[in-house]
Amino acid sequence: MMINQEFSDIVNDELAHGAILNEEYVGFREDYLVLHCLLRKYRPIKFLEIGTNMGTGTKIIKNALGPDSVVYSLDLPTELAHISLQHPINEGKGDSVGHRCDLPFIQLRADSMEFDYSSLEYVDGCFIDGEHDYEHPFHEAKEAIKLSAEIIVFHDADIEVVGQAINDCFDKHQDTYDVYRVLNTRIAYAIAK
Repeated sequence: MMINQEFSDIVNDELAHGAILNEEYVGFREDYLVLHCLLRKYRPIKFLEIGTNMGTGTKIIKNALGPDSVVYSLDLPTELAHISLQHPINEGKGDSVGHRCDLPFIQLRADSMEFDYSSLEYVDGCFIDGEHDYEHPFHEAKEAIKLSAEIIVFHDADIEVVGQAINDCFDKHQDTYDVYRVLNTRIAYAIAK
């Protein structure tokens, strides 16, 4: 179901201008350059990130979207940190959710499976980068669709169960979204038709 694209189909000098480079892990430089360029190209104004972690991605998102954007970032509250391997506490970094983002954003603390997404009314875009299982990206993508997101970007789409969740979610939305997989990165994304 996903349409394959090359890195060079997304990333060019014009769109990459001003990008914050993420060198945290091998491959993150390319992944987050793709994210930056997609956000610069499609220009969502009200944006939701799911999976704040330390806030590096949050800073990249806010930088790409600019000062007029509203960026929400959702991560587990401290008392639920134990349910996620992706939480900074479980990575040995303490309760430091979002601390690397020094640009303005709104930190939300809740379980993404229980969060009342309707409280946001709508979002133009979403970055899904929480749990690396089937249930979370499937549920989070469904909620992003309900919020009328025009662009939904996924990290870790190279993980088989995450990729399957993306395919299964958008299988029922083929008439409203095109779904792409950026080869040699961990990025997939959906664009409203």
